[in-house]
Amino acid sequence: MTKEQIKEFTLRTTQANHSELILILIDIDRIYMGDAITAYDQENMTQYSKYIELAKKTHNELMSAINPADEQGRKVLNVLRFIYGRLVASAVKRKPQDIDRCMVMLDTLLPAFEKLHQMDEEGPVMQNTHKVYAGLTYGKGVLNESLGSKDYSNRGFTV
Repeated sequence: MTKEQIKEFTLRTTQANHSELILILIDIDRIYMGDAITAYDQENMTQYSKYIELAKKTHNELMSAINPADEQGRKVLNVLRFIYGRLVASAVKRKPQDIDRCMVMLDTLLPAFEKLHQMDEEGPVMQNTHKVYAGLTYGKGVLNESLGSKDYSNRGFTV
């Protein structure tokens, strides 16, 4: 994952509600899986192991966001558990075990989560974050982003 992608995911996370956090986790998971395959193809086993572990952690977080109380949630959780099993097998065997297939499975789930996100009217999960405004200003063909205010007095914990 590049520094630019990390910056983008950080920005998205600060403004996201619960359903968008699931979309972010899927995107991060896919990037880590793709990075693991790339590292394996380049025969860089240290990076391969690192990206598989990061994909497992991200995928575990994704599974914890799914509600197993209803039938649809259980079905989605079964698919996610299968993918997690493939990640574990890939880590143990030090060779990608159907990771490309797992990425296709995540792509198949993505439209359903996008549809749920469109119906979700909940506000952002994180409170007391800066509002980010993006638009074309005086940058030469560059999208400039600015924070709403510089008042840090009501952020964080108060004792």
